[in-house]
Amino acid sequence: MRNILHVLAFLTALFALILFTSNNYAFSQLNQTGGYADQVKFIRYSNENVAYQEVSNGHLDSYFFQIPLQLVESAKKNPNLEVFEKEGLSYGLLLNPYDGNQTFNPLSIKEIRFALNFLIDRSFIVNNILKGFSDPIVEPYGPTSPEYHNVLPVVDPLKIRYDVNFATKSINDSMTKAGAVMDQTGKYVIDGKPVIVKILIRNDDLIRKSFGDFVASEIEKAGFTVVKEYGDLTKANRVVYGSNPADLEWNVYTESYISSSFSRYNPTTVSQMYAPWFGNMPGSQNPGFWQYSNSTIDDITQDLVFNNFTSETERNNLLQQAESVGLQEAVRLFFARSFDPYIASSKISGLINDYSAGIANKLSLINAIKHDVDNSTLNIGMKEVYQGAWNNVKGCTDFYCRIIYSLVTDTPTISNPYSGDPEPSRNKWTNLFSKSPNDTIVVPSDAVIWNPYNQSWDKNQNQSTSALTKVTMEPLFSKWHNGKFMDKYDLLYTYYFPFEWSTDTKNNDKTFDAEYSSLILPSLSLIKGVKFYDNSTFDTYVDLWHYDKNLVPSYGTLWPSEPWEITAATERLVAGNKLSYSKSDANIKHIDQLSLNLPVQAEMIKQELIDMFNEKYIPNPLKGLVSLEYALERYKSSIDWITTHHNAVIGNGPYYLETFNPTGGVITLQAFRDSTYPFKTGIYSEYENPPEIQIVSLNIPKFLKIGEPFDFDVQVDVKNQSNGTNNLKGSIDYFVFDRNNKIVIEGSSLIDSPFINQSNSRGQPQTQMDEPGTAAISLNASQTQELIPGPAKIKLIITSAESPKPLIQEKTLIARP
Repeated sequence: MRNILHVLAFLTALFALILFTSNNYAFSQLNQTGGYADQVKFIRYSNENVAYQEVSNGHLDSYFFQIPLQLVESAKKNPNLEVFEKEGLSYGLLLNPYDGNQTFNPLSIKEIRFALNFLIDRSFIVNNILKGFSDPIVEPYGPTSPEYHNVLPVVDPLKIRYDVNFATKSINDSMTKAGAVMDQTGKYVIDGKPVIVKILIRNDDLIRKSFGDFVASEIEKAGFTVVKEYGDLTKANRVVYGSNPADLEWNVYTESYISSSFSRYNPTTVSQMYAPWFGNMPGSQNPGFWQYSNSTIDDITQDLVFNNFTSETERNNLLQQAESVGLQEAVRLFFARSFDPYIASSKISGLINDYSAGIANKLSLINAIKHDVDNSTLNIGMKEVYQGAWNNVKGCTDFYCRIIYSLVTDTPTISNPYSGDPEPSRNKWTNLFSKSPNDTIVVPSDAVIWNPYNQSWDKNQNQSTSALTKVTMEPLFSKWHNGKFMDKYDLLYTYYFPFEWSTDTKNNDKTFDAEYSSLILPSLSLIKGVKFYDNSTFDTYVDLWHYDKNLVPSYGTLWPSEPWEITAATERLVAGNKLSYSKSDANIKHIDQLSLNLPVQAEMIKQELIDMFNEKYIPNPLKGLVSLEYALERYKSSIDWITTHHNAVIGNGPYYLETFNPTGGVITLQAFRDSTYPFKTGIYSEYENPPEIQIVSLNIPKFLKIGEPFDFDVQVDVKNQSNGTNNLKGSIDYFVFDRNNKIVIEGSSLIDSPFINQSNSRGQPQTQMDEPGTAAISLNASQTQELIPGPAKIKLIITSAESPKPLIQEKTLIARP
């Protein structure tokens, strides 16, 4: 969560036309800041059936977890409820590829890992476990991702499908080569010992458990001796992500995960799911553990993430290469993606159904209006309220923390819920230099960057440093929740932290976290400096470029998630081995992971602040920049906050953490109604209605003559465009498959919109579309010559600029000689 620049988080977390509602309660809030609700309570309801009843009878306003699938039809008919569908969890397997020689690990063999793709029936998972509320997937993006058409050409040739004969033969060939034989019970043995596969099964809910039991059964049928162990996410964090793979505490983990934010460009997913450097593969990049390593996919994904390309074609080729290597390495497998039904009370309006998060997102909660003037508390049910550490370095990795914490601390940008594009939030973009992958700008001599080796701010003395991008930002400062104003020193401390904690100076460095470093260190060479001005604006210099200029300003964002003194106090605790930022480091040192919301740890931070006050301590990055009086005032404000609130969660968002009671299952946030908060209530209302692509006409001829041109048109329209016009821009990617289901033709066609000129109500000229947009698709004779006689299929993947979420259409053709 600690963003020094947009690139360090790889995801962008808005200014909109305020649409007023006739609701009296909403009108009473027009001059206030933040969300409509004065209070948001997150309440644990582990039983989904009970939660359903509580929303139906009005005791809960929404439930941020999927309801039981058998209740969906009754929920749609219930006048007290509104049903929202979201792209939900992806179900897959994480495999332990440890290849040491202490104990034989069958999953150290790549061919066996890949064969599991064919051993386990995705259709059974979709239809019997997920009851049809899902799609089968074989790769991490899936057909609802804007990247789907980019990876399809490398996914399709692998022909991943359910084929038990192929799977068992592949497994048997590999096991025989490894020296294994089958005993009389049909189980593999090596040197007289059974070949054991330990599978950790998530049992947080019935679906996860059923998925795990099914996978275990299929692996056992293939000839392995399966040992099943059950546990929730807390146990998985310890056994799978926090242990040394060489200890072989697990071989298979039934993983379910939430896809990364919906985005037009999403290099994060392929990096997160396959690349060791991202810190999400076995070993977690902790030097104390055995590591799964793959320099090929590391290099490719780093080129993707850090925009080391000069064109869209080159960029998409990198994505395809990464996906191809990841699929064939098969350390992480993918089987199904659910479409989860969420419910809310019909008395709630303003919920924003984000393409990736559904209604369970920050903007939705801020914009939610409860039609009850006597009760401005939103009561949100959740499966859990606390599953892991809350900290801004390597904590807050679970769904529940991310939802709650997003209301407490703002981000420099937000992600448009329907396009995934970054939009300005707490950083206003006032100027941009970014021309081409070859045009640079000199970093000025008064721009600074932190040097962890000599513990000082370095300047570009000889003006020898240049950058591809310069962004001028105006930060929208406000008061921290503890009452102190944010300032440039909070920004500066946020800029310093990644350099300090991801760089190992090799001198018994106490300010280094290996798990954090694996993600951050590769990006540091791209950060060239920051320059602050007296009017609080700043310039950031970054060696990044992108052909889509809508993305570029977000690369220069800089924003703190907590006051610098809280970070400084936790640094001292972590450097003293009293707490740890990351889970793997905590496990190695046998200490607790930092969690700012726990009263015990908040007291430790408070005591550290008291010590800092008494020592008249000023951290190295602020020495010579701030006065002692200023530092002492900062310490006192945060000490007072912790004394009053019993937590160290001090943010700059629209709500603050009022009470934290994980035992009782309730977390309460209170609205931060401070006049310095920059966003008025209702600012996100333009996102209430998602844009929707619709096919107006699609007339594809049934018969295609091989060796002759084949032409047709597609007409499309988009509802609810946020720009208020029908200015449709988009494209259609098409793929033609022969009777063997092989892609033989692929291409893309732009959607052309006819326009008429007219004036708006203020007499200003504008263009509007006179009729639906049309894409003309033409296959020439040499292309159709590639088909073979018989049935064929054409797949259309339609996207618009407003919403790159694909609309997919398939039609059957008959290819004739």
